[in-house]
Amino acid sequence: MIEYADDHDTDQIVMGSHGRSGIDRTLLGSVAETVTRRAQIPVTIIS
Repeated sequence: MIEYADDHDTDQIVMGSHGRSGIDRTLLGSVAETVTRRAQIPVTIIS
């Protein structure tokens, strides 16, 4: 997703989140969190 945004001169990423918490989030990770941390542009998370 981040590479796509970079390649297409995107201004912002908007994505959904399943709202996992606790052990599910620890075991499965959070794609939304990873994108937010790595993106050089603003990211909006919709839950």
